Amino acid sequence: MTGPFIGIDVGANRFHCVKLDDRGRIEDAVIVPTGDLAYLADWAGSATAVAIDAPAELSTAPHGDDQALGRKFVGARCAEIALGREYGSWVPWVTPTAEPVPGWIGAGFAVYGALRRAGVEPIEVYPYAAYRELVRPARLPKKSTAEGVRVRVEALRLTGIEANNLSMWSHDGLDALVAALIARDYARGTALAASCGHDGSAIWLPAPRAP
Repeated sequence: MTGPFIGIDVGANRFHCVKLDDRGRIEDAVIVPTGDLAYLADWAGSATAVAIDAPAELSTAPHGDDQALGRKFVGARCAEIALGREYGSWVPWVTPTAEPVPGWIGAGFAVYGALRRAGVEPIEVYPYAAYRELVRPARLPKKSTAEGVRVRVEALRLTGIEANNLSMWSHDGLDALVAALIARDYARGTALAASCGHDGSAIWLPAPRAP
């Protein structure tokens, strides 16, 4: 396990991408337009592990008959349901069950496809849930606030991330950075998977930190 370890935050128009080495140092950080998948695949092609902040595949609605679920989540994947039930982090979206998939979820599907064609099998993450686990039992402020940035930066530093001026990064960049951290934990075999296993989906969380 030598790295690099890559995190990708998916937006409808661009991808924020970060490379970490095994010691937690940032090797590179780029913003890639959604139309430049070939560049992204080449940039990420040497990675030991890649984590993407976007659903990995369409939902097959494995819990469609679960009457305990709210109406919003009856079509959700196991990963989304397990993340809510086991970790208390319910995603604000639910992965659709059929094409076409517009917007950022569709852009995410395109990233997975490009990386798989390049021989890379990414994992899926949800940065909000990741940061919640890193700061427990403290509250996680909104990422759009100065306090939310401060708390996220401190959480990253406590994991050993080495970088200057993280407080100046956008929340998209910080989401990509925690995704890269999870990719490293996944490669080490210490990341946690939220899934009940029926459909094979999983949302990965960072390794538990010492109190």
